[in-house]
Amino acid sequence: MSTKRLTFLILMGLAGHTLATNEKPFEPDMVSIKAGQLTMGSDKWASTSPEHTVSIKAFKMGKYEVTVKEFAQFVKATNYAAPRQCVQMAGNPWFADMAGSWNANTLSHSRFEPVTCIRTKDAEAYIAWMAKETGKKYRLPTEAEWEYAHRAGSTRKYPFGNNEELACRYGNIADRSAEAAFKRDYDGLDSKSHVGVAPCDDKSDYASIVGMYEPNAFGLYDTLGNVAEFVQDCKKPNYTGAPADGSAVVEAKCAQRVNRGGSWHWEGWASYRRSEMPEDFVGSLEGFRVALDMDGSAEAAAKSALSAFAIELAAEQQKEREKRSKRAHIPES
Repeated sequence: MSTKRLTFLILMGLAGHTLATNEKPFEPDMVSIKAGQLTMGSDKWASTSPEHTVSIKAFKMGKYEVTVKEFAQFVKATNYAAPRQCVQMAGNPWFADMAGSWNANTLSHSRFEPVTCIRTKDAEAYIAWMAKETGKKYRLPTEAEWEYAHRAGSTRKYPFGNNEELACRYGNIADRSAEAAFKRDYDGLDSKSHVGVAPCDDKSDYASIVGMYEPNAFGLYDTLGNVAEFVQDCKKPNYTGAPADGSAVVEAKCAQRVNRGGSWHWEGWASYRRSEMPEDFVGSLEGFRVALDMDGSAEAAAKSALSAFAIELAAEQQKEREKRSKRAHIPES
């Protein structure tokens, strides 16, 4: 997000609201990403070609997707008017626009799941507030930064390799548990004909509490699946003329915004795969994580005591692990 856009968002009503004197924002856990080069995209898809080399500066990226609990603190502090309609799972057809919001929709059942049912401008409003409260340069990642951080040095289909049977260890995707849930809850629809089903089982039906899967080599969680993630870039038909310096593709009026990573509703997306949504779209499969400019290329995250948020998240993760351990494994049909 540009400084001009950040200032605009603050002036549009955020500057007059703040936290209580003794309250601090739940500042996201960040992972330091070293500078490097990325061969971005793939010539296998028209929208991801041509493959091109991008140089990425050092930056930080949120370890997790921003959660309902974190977004709630922002809404409370600013009286922010978030959307009250959301495209959600509704039956046959699966998705419909109906009453629902970031904290009350059919698919979110924990404060520690990623926040959804928001627009890109709602994500940017949260980020502007976080930047104001902390004095740090928080922003959405660029698409190039996102792919670089997601791959974590891998040149294969997934950050962990090419074996799709391992996908359930690293992300919440459409697998056997998701397929069973679709059939149980939504008119017996066969998900294989629509989204595909990964040949594994993570014992999670829909969206998951963040951090439940193995991280990639950079220490980031849930970049594969869970919810698709907004980035700064406006969607172009392909990468012709794309920036080589890791910056975002921006336009004065962005009709569609790129999102990355897929979700629990889809099979595991290849590392290069991208999608898009209209700027004003409000859906239950899209969320975001934050990025942060580095003060120095070799800056390292200082070790500090666990925050109250991190302690509570760890407790919720343990409860979820115990819950999943009691669920029967679903064999390949």
